[in-house]
Amino acid sequence: MRDPFLTEIGWADGTIRLAGRLKREAGVPRHIELLLRERDGDRVLRFPATAGPPEAAERVRFEAEVDVPSAMDGRALPCGLWDLELAVDEGATPLGRDRDPAIDVSPRRHFLADSTTVTVYFTVHGTLALDVGGASHTAGTTTAHAVEWNVRDEELVVTGHLAVRGATMPVSATLALREHDTGRVYEVIAMLDADAEGLAYRADIPMTRALIDDPLPRGSWDAYLVLGFSGLHRELRVQAAERAATTRVWRRLRHLRISTTRSPEPLTIRVS
Repeated sequence: MRDPFLTEIGWADGTIRLAGRLKREAGVPRHIELLLRERDGDRVLRFPATAGPPEAAERVRFEAEVDVPSAMDGRALPCGLWDLELAVDEGATPLGRDRDPAIDVSPRRHFLADSTTVTVYFTVHGTLALDVGGASHTAGTTTAHAVEWNVRDEELVVTGHLAVRGATMPVSATLALREHDTGRVYEVIAMLDADAEGLAYRADIPMTRALIDDPLPRGSWDAYLVLGFSGLHRELRVQAAERAATTRVWRRLRHLRISTTRSPEPLTIRVS
């Protein structure tokens, strides 16, 4: 089946409404429905769709909607990621790859009565999806260009670049460091700077003093870059730079050794 051509998408209270056109191959489809496929599970939810009379010799209009607060037999759609597909007769095809250029591709956010965030958005592959809950989800890796020691401020500086040109730009970024043994998370703000090729990021990790929290505690810390969009959070595992960083610092009358892994390993910072 040829990709459906998406012409409309929007929120009406808690309902997502979609419309578009189908390539007419053998008259009006006998059966058509909208599918929500759980990305990290095996659930598939089905919602009725309608196919109207032919708009032209080769096109049939379709419409579908999802009432998110009652999508699960009267209960709200569960948290997670859901991909949208259109099932026509015997086949199902992802929605969104073929769409009207006038459609705004920015994430569209809605809040349920219990304040749960629901965002309809286009993935990097151009397909339409739902993010229920706004939790952070894994989205691949990013390689640090450099991990260097800032002698003046006694900070470890992680810099890198994201090729997000032409995609929805993140509005915030955080470098999340997760400790191996305890699972504790230490976060610092990552500064973003747009350029012709995408986004440069920089995170300064305090090692001897910090304005708000303590400096990075002792332990082995894995690095993740968490990007915030409009109600979306995507997490990238940071890969180590070609050169490792190693130094020693005094903290609270103790001598600490700071070291990092090097490429091709994932970035881990060790304070011992």
